[in-house]
Amino acid sequence: MKSCLYPNITEVTFDPETAHPILSLSQSNTSVWFEEGKDTKDCQANPRRFHYYYCLLGGQGFTTGRHYWEVDVSRKTAWRLGVARADVTRGEMVATGTSSGLWTMSLKGGSIFACTDPKPTKICVSAQLVRIGVFLDCDKEEVSFYNAVTMEPIYTFSMGVVLVPLFPFFNPCDTDDGKNLAPIQIFSPSL
Repeated sequence: MKSCLYPNITEVTFDPETAHPILSLSQSNTSVWFEEGKDTKDCQANPRRFHYYYCLLGGQGFTTGRHYWEVDVSRKTAWRLGVARADVTRGEMVATGTSSGLWTMSLKGGSIFACTDPKPTKICVSAQLVRIGVFLDCDKEEVSFYNAVTMEPIYTFSMGVVLVPLFPFFNPCDTDDGKNLAPIQIFSPSL
């Protein structure tokens, strides 16, 4: 990691208050996974909580500056991650791409996609992704994704002006018939 390119390696943790009830988090709030059969009856109603998609946000929002974090997806068969507006819908959405306030990438069916509207954009990557680097530049209004192992660029979204805070966004996806049990984990790169 070249600190001159990414001066603000941001310490990110998950916000459990936003986590869909079926998701489980590590005690450190740095790993999250879909827990099939989880008892959710004691999960309190919360307007910040996702209740349709298996998502959650990071604990800190950003309105200015440059922020970089990495996510370990090495044992996953499906995932989605990136950046969301603070006011993103927590229930079912008509669209789940940029028009809904999400700038994300996903792995689904063995392929990588940029979650654009009206339909996702398939992305070719030169190697299997083990760690994803997410670079949010609030001042340039861009979100860029990198293969964090090689620092090869994958995709960049231009967001346009966003007048609300932006939060790291994560979706470990369901178990994919028992093939997608591993968590997604926030990885702390050394400076």
